[in-house]
Amino acid sequence: MKHSINRKRQGKYLSSALGIVIMTGFLPADDASAQIVHDDEDSRNNSITPASSGSQSLFTRTSILWSNPQWQAFKMLWRKLDTVTPTDTGYLPDFLNAEEAGRFRNKLDVAFRELREVSEEIGIDSVELALLETLTFDRFDFLSYGSRLLLTRMMMPPVSEQTDNLLPQIEARIDTVIKLRESGLISGEEMVTAFGNMTSCIDTYCVLEVLNRSLIYTSHAWSFSWPEDVPEIQIAFDSIRTASLIRIEKDGEVYEGQYQETFDAFNRIENALHRTILRLPALNDLLLDLELF
Repeated sequence: MKHSINRKRQGKYLSSALGIVIMTGFLPADDASAQIVHDDEDSRNNSITPASSGSQSLFTRTSILWSNPQWQAFKMLWRKLDTVTPTDTGYLPDFLNAEEAGRFRNKLDVAFRELREVSEEIGIDSVELALLETLTFDRFDFLSYGSRLLLTRMMMPPVSEQTDNLLPQIEARIDTVIKLRESGLISGEEMVTAFGNMTSCIDTYCVLEVLNRSLIYTSHAWSFSWPEDVPEIQIAFDSIRTASLIRIEKDGEVYEGQYQETFDAFNRIENALHRTILRLPALNDLLLDLELF
């Protein structure tokens, strides 16, 4: 369904969200007003810059998302996940029964298929869309079934437990943002802190999930637990890679080519981490729209 948002309401949301945008550093305070005017002109002229270029501002992207029926259809599903509230003992896997869960998963599949078809039109990079898709389905699985580790028979790397443990933290931080939003407090310092806590947790989750999916298929760095801070994860990765390559060099029993294979494996993981970290600010833009507008 295409959601129409009138100009008065649109202006209200822009004004309210401007506080959190400036305070969190998305946009310099001196340039904020001028940027809105410029973006509004771009929107009227249908001038859409791909998000990967880094030149498209938050307000241009938000304006495009507001008017896109595929994004709004997905947003309704995301907000459905938001309606799940914790009990006194935490989040329990009772979101939907088996039949309802199957229908909801099908709706998510359709929503992301349609988003991929219009991703260039609405300025969403393939990497940030993939991150959002992973996060959405993992939220759905957690709220529907509980821990993912209980659903697998194979031994998982320690990072799998870390990402699994982050899911209830993400839900709790989303709930805090929702409470503040529903109270009309979307531009104050309290909301800035809450939104920052939510996105930092999601950033960590996305980066660790890249490692999780990469390490399942390789023995390199498989047995390590990782820091839960994105810059520290990068530092730890560099240290583990260096130590692993040095150990292979000193081992006289390794077969020919093992050093190069290990080097290439670490490079593939590093490239995946780099692509992910590069798109986290754009993913946070999408989360801003999903949770505050």
